[in-house]
Amino acid sequence: MATHFSTSQISEDDRFDYWRDVICRTYVAVTCLPLERELDARVSVHEWGPARLTDITSSPMAYSRTTDDIRQLPSDDIQLCLIQEGSVAIAQDGRETTLGPGDIGLYDSARPFGMRFGEQYRAFVLKFPRLALSTRVPSIDKAMALKFAGDSRLGALVNSVLRESVKVWDFADEQLAARLSGPVLDIVSVAIENELLGARGVESRQAMQVEKIKRYMLERLGDADLDIATIALECHIAPRTIHRLFAAEGTTAIRWLWQKRLSASYQALSEGRARQVSEAAIDCGFSDFSHFTRAFKKAFGVMPNSLLRKSH
Repeated sequence: MATHFSTSQISEDDRFDYWRDVICRTYVAVTCLPLERELDARVSVHEWGPARLTDITSSPMAYSRTTDDIRQLPSDDIQLCLIQEGSVAIAQDGRETTLGPGDIGLYDSARPFGMRFGEQYRAFVLKFPRLALSTRVPSIDKAMALKFAGDSRLGALVNSVLRESVKVWDFADEQLAARLSGPVLDIVSVAIENELLGARGVESRQAMQVEKIKRYMLERLGDADLDIATIALECHIAPRTIHRLFAAEGTTAIRWLWQKRLSASYQALSEGRARQVSEAAIDCGFSDFSHFTRAFKKAFGVMPNSLLRKSH
Protein backbone atom coordinates (compact mmCIF):
# COMPACT_ATOMS: atom_id res chain seq x y z
CA MET A 1 0.00 0.00 0.00
CA ALA A 2 1.10 3.56 -0.68
CA THR A 3 1.97 6.08 2.04
CA HIS A 4 0.53 9.55 1.48
CA PHE A 5 1.84 12.98 2.53
CA SER A 6 0.07 16.30 1.90
CA THR A 7 0.47 19.93 2.94
CA SER A 8 -3.32 20.40 2.94
CA GLN A 9 -3.64 19.51 6.63
CA ILE A 10 -0.59 21.55 7.68
CA SER A 11 -0.79 25.17 8.82
CA GLU A 12 0.56 27.67 6.31
CA ASP A 13 3.39 28.70 8.65
CA ASP A 14 4.63 25.11 8.92
CA ARG A 15 4.06 23.89 5.37
CA PHE A 16 7.49 24.61 3.96
CA ASP A 17 9.38 22.90 6.79
CA TYR A 18 7.01 19.94 6.59
CA TRP A 19 7.38 19.58 2.82
CA ARG A 20 11.17 19.95 2.92
CA ASP A 21 11.31 17.11 5.45
CA VAL A 22 9.05 14.93 3.28
CA ILE A 23 11.18 15.56 0.18
CA CYS A 24 14.48 14.84 1.95
CA ARG A 25 13.18 11.61 3.54
CA THR A 26 11.42 10.39 0.40
CA TYR A 27 14.07 11.20 -2.21
CA VAL A 28 17.41 12.62 -1.02
CA ALA A 29 18.68 15.56 1.05
CA VAL A 30 18.28 18.74 -1.03
CA THR A 31 17.84 22.47 -0.62
CA CYS A 32 14.22 23.42 -1.37
CA LEU A 33 13.05 26.79 -2.67
CA PRO A 34 9.33 27.50 -3.20
CA LEU A 35 8.69 29.65 -6.26
CA GLU A 36 5.26 30.81 -5.13
CA ARG A 37 4.14 32.14 -1.77
CA GLU A 38 1.45 29.51 -1.25
CA LEU A 39 2.73 25.94 -1.07
CA ASP A 40 0.33 23.18 -2.09
CA ALA A 41 1.92 19.75 -2.46
CA ARG A 42 1.29 16.04 -1.98
CA VAL A 43 3.06 12.77 -2.70
CA SER A 44 2.19 9.07 -2.63
CA VAL A 45 5.09 6.75 -1.83
CA HIS A 46 5.32 3.04 -2.57
CA GLU A 47 8.24 0.80 -1.64
CA TRP A 48 8.75 -1.38 -4.68
CA GLY A 49 11.27 -4.13 -4.06
CA PRO A 50 14.72 -2.46 -4.24
CA ALA A 51 13.11 0.61 -5.82
CA ARG A 52 10.71 3.34 -4.67
CA LEU A 53 7.98 4.71 -6.94
CA THR A 54 6.27 8.01 -6.11
CA ASP A 55 3.48 10.13 -7.53
CA ILE A 56 4.16 13.78 -6.64
CA THR A 57 2.17 16.96 -7.27
CA SER A 58 3.30 20.42 -6.15
CA SER A 59 3.14 24.12 -6.76
CA PRO A 60 6.30 25.57 -8.40
CA MET A 61 9.51 24.52 -6.63
CA ALA A 62 13.26 24.45 -7.13
CA TYR A 63 15.47 21.73 -5.63
CA SER A 64 19.26 21.57 -5.54
CA ARG A 65 21.69 19.01 -4.14
CA THR A 66 25.03 20.55 -3.23
CA THR A 67 28.44 19.13 -2.38
CA ASP A 68 27.70 19.93 1.28
CA ASP A 69 24.47 17.91 1.09
CA ILE A 70 26.39 14.99 -0.41
CA ARG A 71 29.15 15.17 2.19
CA GLN A 72 26.72 15.28 5.12
CA LEU A 73 24.13 12.82 3.77
CA PRO A 74 25.64 10.69 0.99
CA SER A 75 23.44 8.65 -1.34
CA ASP A 76 24.15 6.35 -4.27
CA ASP A 77 20.66 6.28 -5.77
CA ILE A 78 19.65 7.18 -9.30
CA GLN A 79 16.25 8.78 -9.87
CA LEU A 80 14.09 8.81 -12.97
CA CYS A 81 11.56 11.62 -13.36
CA LEU A 82 8.55 11.19 -15.67
CA ILE A 83 6.61 14.43 -16.08
CA GLN A 84 2.82 14.12 -16.19
CA GLU A 85 1.88 17.79 -15.98
CA GLY A 86 3.96 20.97 -16.11
CA SER A 87 7.69 20.95 -16.83
CA VAL A 88 11.08 20.70 -15.16
CA ALA A 89 14.62 21.82 -15.99
CA ILE A 90 17.26 19.33 -14.81
CA ALA A 91 20.96 20.26 -14.61
CA GLN A 92 23.83 17.91 -13.80
CA ASP A 93 27.40 17.27 -14.96
CA GLY A 94 27.43 20.41 -17.09
CA ARG A 95 24.31 19.36 -19.01
CA GLU A 96 20.80 20.77 -18.77
CA THR A 97 17.55 19.59 -20.28
CA THR A 98 13.90 20.62 -20.01
CA LEU A 99 11.18 17.99 -19.77
CA GLY A 100 7.53 18.44 -20.69
CA PRO A 101 4.55 16.09 -20.25
CA GLY A 102 5.54 12.51 -21.07
CA ASP A 103 9.27 13.24 -21.15
CA ILE A 104 11.74 11.39 -18.93
CA GLY A 105 15.04 12.43 -17.36
CA LEU A 106 17.55 10.91 -14.95
CA TYR A 107 19.72 12.41 -12.23
CA ASP A 108 22.30 10.97 -9.85
CA SER A 109 22.04 11.56 -6.10
CA ALA A 110 25.76 10.93 -5.66
CA ARG A 111 26.62 14.13 -7.55
CA PRO A 112 25.31 17.72 -7.39
CA PHE A 113 22.20 18.48 -9.42
CA GLY A 114 19.50 21.09 -9.76
CA MET A 115 15.80 20.82 -10.65
CA ARG A 116 13.44 23.72 -11.32
CA PHE A 117 9.69 23.18 -11.65
CA GLY A 118 8.54 26.59 -12.86
CA GLU A 119 4.84 25.80 -12.73
CA GLN A 120 2.37 23.51 -11.00
CA TYR A 121 3.53 20.01 -11.80
CA ARG A 122 2.82 16.32 -11.40
CA ALA A 123 5.49 13.65 -11.87
CA PHE A 124 6.22 9.99 -11.30
CA VAL A 125 9.67 9.47 -9.80
CA LEU A 126 11.35 6.07 -9.76
CA LYS A 127 14.24 5.87 -7.29
CA PHE A 128 16.56 2.87 -7.29
CA PRO A 129 20.04 1.89 -6.06
CA ARG A 130 22.75 2.56 -8.62
CA LEU A 131 23.77 -1.10 -8.61
CA ALA A 132 20.25 -2.18 -9.56
CA LEU A 133 20.54 -0.18 -12.80
CA SER A 134 24.27 -0.24 -13.55
CA THR A 135 24.13 -4.04 -13.73
CA ARG A 136 21.59 -3.67 -16.52
CA VAL A 137 23.12 -0.57 -18.15
CA PRO A 138 26.91 -0.43 -17.63
CA SER A 139 27.19 3.12 -19.04
CA ILE A 140 24.31 4.58 -17.01
CA ASP A 141 26.43 7.52 -15.77
CA LYS A 142 26.38 8.96 -19.29
CA ALA A 143 22.57 9.24 -19.27
CA MET A 144 22.20 11.91 -16.57
CA ALA A 145 20.36 15.16 -17.46
CA LEU A 146 19.44 14.00 -20.95
CA LYS A 147 15.93 14.23 -22.39
CA PHE A 148 14.18 10.95 -23.10
CA ALA A 149 11.24 11.99 -25.30
CA GLY A 150 7.91 10.56 -24.24
CA ASP A 151 6.64 10.40 -27.82
CA SER A 152 9.35 7.94 -28.91
CA ARG A 153 8.35 4.29 -29.14
CA LEU A 154 10.22 3.22 -26.04
CA GLY A 155 9.37 6.46 -24.25
CA ALA A 156 5.68 5.67 -24.77
CA LEU A 157 6.27 2.17 -23.40
CA VAL A 158 7.94 3.48 -20.22
CA ASN A 159 5.11 5.99 -19.77
CA SER A 160 2.54 3.21 -20.04
CA VAL A 161 4.40 0.85 -17.72
CA LEU A 162 4.86 3.43 -14.95
CA ARG A 163 1.27 4.67 -15.20
CA GLU A 164 -0.06 1.12 -14.92
CA SER A 165 2.37 0.40 -12.08
CA VAL A 166 0.93 3.32 -10.10
CA LYS A 167 -2.55 1.84 -10.54
CA VAL A 168 -1.64 -1.46 -8.88
CA TRP A 169 -0.59 0.24 -5.65
CA ASP A 170 -4.01 -0.25 -4.10
CA PHE A 171 -3.83 -4.03 -4.23
CA ALA A 172 -0.16 -4.99 -4.69
CA ASP A 173 1.24 -6.80 -1.66
CA GLU A 174 4.91 -6.62 -0.75
CA GLN A 175 5.89 -9.82 -2.56
CA LEU A 176 4.01 -8.86 -5.73
CA ALA A 177 5.59 -5.40 -5.69
CA ALA A 178 9.06 -6.93 -5.40
CA ARG A 179 8.36 -9.29 -8.30
CA LEU A 180 7.04 -6.46 -10.47
CA SER A 181 9.99 -4.16 -9.87
CA GLY A 182 12.49 -6.39 -11.69
CA PRO A 183 10.67 -6.58 -15.05
CA VAL A 184 9.90 -2.85 -14.92
CA LEU A 185 13.55 -2.00 -14.32
CA ASP A 186 14.42 -4.27 -17.25
CA ILE A 187 12.07 -2.31 -19.52
CA VAL A 188 13.36 1.04 -18.26
CA SER A 189 16.96 -0.12 -18.74
CA VAL A 190 16.41 -1.22 -22.34
CA ALA A 191 14.67 2.08 -23.09
CA ILE A 192 17.47 4.17 -21.53
CA GLU A 193 20.17 2.26 -23.36
CA ASN A 194 18.50 2.55 -26.75
CA GLU A 195 16.90 6.01 -26.54
CA LEU A 196 19.56 7.89 -24.57
CA LEU A 197 22.89 6.12 -24.80
CA GLY A 198 22.37 4.96 -28.37
CA ALA A 199 21.98 8.57 -29.39
CA ARG A 200 25.29 9.67 -27.90
CA GLY A 201 27.22 8.91 -31.06
CA VAL A 202 30.18 6.69 -31.77
CA GLU A 203 32.34 6.29 -28.68
CA SER A 204 36.08 6.17 -28.59
CA ARG A 205 37.82 2.88 -29.30
CA GLN A 206 38.81 2.59 -25.64
CA ALA A 207 35.24 3.13 -24.46
CA MET A 208 33.97 0.54 -26.92
CA GLN A 209 36.56 -1.95 -25.64
CA VAL A 210 35.45 -1.37 -22.04
CA GLU A 211 31.82 -1.81 -23.05
CA LYS A 212 32.67 -5.08 -24.82
CA ILE A 213 34.47 -6.43 -21.75
CA LYS A 214 31.67 -5.40 -19.40
CA ARG A 215 29.02 -7.04 -21.53
CA TYR A 216 31.03 -10.24 -21.73
CA MET A 217 31.40 -10.35 -17.93
CA LEU A 218 27.71 -9.64 -17.37
CA GLU A 219 26.75 -12.48 -19.71
CA ARG A 220 28.89 -14.84 -17.59
CA LEU A 221 28.09 -13.43 -14.19
CA GLY A 222 27.42 -16.87 -12.75
CA ASP A 223 30.78 -18.33 -13.80
CA ALA A 224 32.77 -18.50 -10.54
CA ASP A 225 35.95 -19.41 -12.46
CA LEU A 226 35.90 -16.35 -14.72
CA ASP A 227 39.30 -14.63 -14.60
CA ILE A 228 41.31 -12.03 -16.50
CA ALA A 229 43.00 -14.63 -18.68
CA THR A 230 39.64 -15.99 -19.88
CA ILE A 231 38.19 -12.51 -20.36
CA ALA A 232 41.22 -11.44 -22.38
CA LEU A 233 41.10 -14.55 -24.54
CA GLU A 234 37.38 -14.35 -25.31
CA CYS A 235 37.36 -10.58 -25.89
CA HIS A 236 40.58 -10.62 -27.94
CA ILE A 237 42.12 -7.93 -25.73
CA ALA A 238 45.47 -8.26 -23.94
CA PRO A 239 45.31 -8.59 -20.12
CA ARG A 240 47.49 -5.51 -19.62
CA THR A 241 45.13 -3.52 -21.86
CA ILE A 242 42.18 -4.64 -19.73
CA HIS A 243 44.01 -3.49 -16.58
CA ARG A 244 44.77 -0.12 -18.20
CA LEU A 245 41.21 0.42 -19.42
CA PHE A 246 39.64 -0.22 -16.02
CA ALA A 247 42.35 1.71 -14.18
CA ALA A 248 41.20 4.75 -16.16
CA GLU A 249 37.79 4.27 -14.52
CA GLY A 250 39.34 3.98 -11.07
CA THR A 251 38.75 0.26 -10.64
CA THR A 252 39.78 -3.16 -11.93
CA ALA A 253 37.87 -5.59 -14.12
CA ILE A 254 37.55 -8.14 -11.31
CA ARG A 255 36.43 -5.53 -8.77
CA TRP A 256 33.83 -4.29 -11.26
CA LEU A 257 32.67 -7.89 -11.82
CA TRP A 258 32.46 -8.47 -8.06
CA GLN A 259 30.24 -5.39 -7.61
CA LYS A 260 27.91 -6.53 -10.39
CA ARG A 261 27.64 -9.99 -8.83
CA LEU A 262 26.70 -8.44 -5.50
CA SER A 263 24.13 -6.24 -7.20
CA ALA A 264 22.64 -9.19 -9.09
CA SER A 265 22.38 -11.22 -5.89
CA TYR A 266 20.64 -8.28 -4.18
CA GLN A 267 18.14 -8.09 -7.03
CA ALA A 268 17.49 -11.84 -6.97
CA LEU A 269 16.77 -11.78 -3.24
CA SER A 270 14.83 -8.51 -3.05
CA GLU A 271 12.73 -9.32 -6.11
CA GLY A 272 11.90 -12.82 -4.87
CA ARG A 273 13.66 -14.66 -7.71
CA ALA A 274 15.86 -16.69 -5.35
CA ARG A 275 14.31 -18.92 -2.70
CA GLN A 276 17.52 -19.40 -0.73
CA VAL A 277 20.59 -17.26 -0.06
CA SER A 278 22.81 -20.04 -1.39
CA GLU A 279 20.83 -20.09 -4.63
CA ALA A 280 21.40 -16.35 -5.17
CA ALA A 281 25.08 -16.69 -4.33
CA ILE A 282 25.74 -19.60 -6.69
CA ASP A 283 23.72 -18.12 -9.54
CA CYS A 284 25.75 -14.91 -9.26
CA GLY A 285 29.15 -16.58 -9.30
CA PHE A 286 29.98 -16.88 -5.58
CA SER A 287 31.41 -20.14 -4.28
CA ASP A 288 32.51 -19.02 -0.79
CA PHE A 289 29.27 -18.34 1.15
CA SER A 290 30.99 -16.81 4.19
CA HIS A 291 32.89 -14.38 2.00
CA PHE A 292 29.69 -13.62 0.08
CA THR A 293 27.77 -12.83 3.27
CA ARG A 294 30.46 -10.49 4.58
CA ALA A 295 30.78 -8.68 1.26
CA PHE A 296 26.98 -8.38 0.93
CA LYS A 297 26.65 -6.88 4.42
CA LYS A 298 29.46 -4.41 3.71
CA ALA A 299 27.94 -3.33 0.37
CA PHE A 300 24.27 -3.01 1.38
CA GLY A 301 24.25 -2.73 5.16
CA VAL A 302 21.97 -5.76 5.61
CA MET A 303 22.44 -9.51 5.76
CA PRO A 304 21.27 -11.36 2.62
CA ASN A 305 18.83 -13.54 4.59
CA SER A 306 16.97 -10.41 5.77
CA LEU A 307 15.94 -9.76 2.15
CA LEU A 308 14.96 -13.39 1.77
CA ARG A 309 12.58 -13.18 4.71
CA LYS A 310 11.12 -9.97 3.31
CA SER A 311 10.42 -11.49 -0.10
CA HIS A 312 8.88 -14.78 1.06
